[in-house]
Amino acid sequence: MQNLIQGLYDHQGRFDTVRLVQWLIVAIFAAVSIFNLHLSMSANIAHDALPYMDGYSEKFVTEGRWINFALYGVLKELPAFVAASLANLFIFIFAYKVALGVKKDRWLAIAIALLVLNIPSFTMLLKWPMTLVPGCFMLALFACYKDKFNPHLMLLIAGALLFATYPAFYFLMPLLFVSKLAESSYPNIIKFLCFWILGYVLGYAVANGLVLAYTALFTDHATLIHFVSWRHETPSNSLTALLSNIAKSAGNLNYEMQYLARLSPLFYIPIALTYLWALKKHFKYTAIVSIVVISLYASVIPLGVDVPLRSGVTFPIGMAMLLLLIPNKGWRLCVLVSLFIPFSYLMHSYNDHYAFNRQIITSIFERHDPNHYLHQPQAFDKVIVSVDEEKMTQYMLDKTNSNSFKNPSNLRYHYIKPYLYQFGWRNAKIEVVNEPREKIQGEASVKKEGNKLLVSMD
Repeated sequence: MQNLIQGLYDHQGRFDTVRLVQWLIVAIFAAVSIFNLHLSMSANIAHDALPYMDGYSEKFVTEGRWINFALYGVLKELPAFVAASLANLFIFIFAYKVALGVKKDRWLAIAIALLVLNIPSFTMLLKWPMTLVPGCFMLALFACYKDKFNPHLMLLIAGALLFATYPAFYFLMPLLFVSKLAESSYPNIIKFLCFWILGYVLGYAVANGLVLAYTALFTDHATLIHFVSWRHETPSNSLTALLSNIAKSAGNLNYEMQYLARLSPLFYIPIALTYLWALKKHFKYTAIVSIVVISLYASVIPLGVDVPLRSGVTFPIGMAMLLLLIPNKGWRLCVLVSLFIPFSYLMHSYNDHYAFNRQIITSIFERHDPNHYLHQPQAFDKVIVSVDEEKMTQYMLDKTNSNSFKNPSNLRYHYIKPYLYQFGWRNAKIEVVNEPREKIQGEASVKKEGNKLLVSMD
């Protein structure tokens, strides 16, 4: 406490009002972050989170995340709240260490770490909290030990390990060394970037090699990683395909920019002005941060896969990194607040809508289940849910105005089954039957019939 009070005075022993305002802002950031994190953990996890999967083999073959595959048995047993809390803690440590490595100012490092916690992409990813724990842990670990290892060796190790957990995190690695790189010669910077690319190649090669070995030993046909259909893979096997994939990646980045600007693009004017100033005054630093931002989107061009919004962590973190260059305390506070407001708003908005949709489904199911049969999977051999998927989806769309209900299959796979999963129902014991209804009232009847539980959504 005494150190904190002393920190409110300058070197001449005068009370520093700006310093007081800074710590008050950090306190507000912390309160908002706790509220947002609590909301984010209050709803059910995603439909294909680890506890709801019957195995990780198919996921491993289509993504190559061999560490997650190896740890599947342990990770799936983690309570969602514990997994999400650990992942957020590791993200905070990573951001704090990165910020402190550029500017030795603890309040600013804490403020930026809180800002990073409110990046919407992270809260989207943490609907799969168990999957994120290993990758977030490694980010924190690399951030804590970055000064004890050769940067080039660390990039190679990080490439192999982060591609085995969550590949998008690998593109954040240069931020650990951005302060030193900003003072390095251009040949040394190019050498570093070459090792960074090599780490990417190594990670992809190791993952493919392990998938090839696994499929050769345990399946009928040996294969490399083959992406699932929703990633829309279109390899760059011609000039036309290459140009198309460049346009696709640029579109993914543009979509993220539009998403971040939903509250108002005016909030980003201060950081845009800061970026222009930084390009002139701190060109190397700003160029490295810019490369980090676009690296994620450039990396997928050869294979032509989509970068989902939830993976777009490099752009908002890149903006946060520019804060560390601003020498003027007043302008720094202005830029910091102008970023925190839209980030925290979008995080809250996403989690609020996410929870609201699931609360409605919960209400429909449980309103007429006084015996709580839906919470007793051990008492039944099967649960059969009868629903008019098209009409019920339209009912939910009208009720929530959520884009999630523009696809009728989401009702079954993203809402009905996950609702049952959370109480211990396994996929093999759940049957969803699509039966037409004349009218939908948003009600459900629950009836026990022998060893079967019959649920009718009307």
